Amino acid sequence: MYKAKNYKDYDDSTLIKLSQKGDEKAFEEILNRYSNRIINLATRIMGSVDDGWDVAQEVFVSIWKNIKSFDSSKNLYPWIRKITVNACYEELRKRGKGLESSLDDVEEGEPSIDLPDVKYSPEDNYSKIELNEVIEKALETLPEHYRITLWLRAVENLTYEEIAETLNINIGTVKSRINMARKLMRDKLKYYLEVKDESS
Repeated sequence: MYKAKNYKDYDDSTLIKLSQKGDEKAFEEILNRYSNRIINLATRIMGSVDDGWDVAQEVFVSIWKNIKSFDSSKNLYPWIRKITVNACYEELRKRGKGLESSLDDVEEGEPSIDLPDVKYSPEDNYSKIELNEVIEKALETLPEHYRITLWLRAVENLTYEEIAETLNINIGTVKSRINMARKLMRDKLKYYLEVKDESS
């Protein structure tokens, strides 16, 4: 008698093929592998956990509806990521929060503006946690198109080309958005960092 295998042992390609045949357990394993990343990305774009979770639910349904047309020889997550980004943008449009583009036309050759390098002694863990919280709050205040582009670059570690493909924009726009996002973040963190310097 056939003994069911552990779906956790299957690679993505096998799970995709099984899901395309209607195997719900295989699809459940796909969600188990990627649900946290979907929720985190949606939360980052939407700006709240509740909104991120709501969009994630729509993404799960969309993946199930469209997985039959997915090429199982390709990497799965870039496709999932694109569905997630599109679902978030669509929800933001419905809410009247259209993505601004007026500041995107910055010169492509603009130098990258990195966040300041703050060094702490090993015993200063509390300050590290405090700074991380400040960075998180500052990131949440960025316009959606800057926030998601910077998130894809800094957290998802995507190349400019991958970001351009995910967001359906050109590489020059990707670079200008990231540069502007970094500048805005630096401006928002400037006061905090100055206070830390004065108290050190």
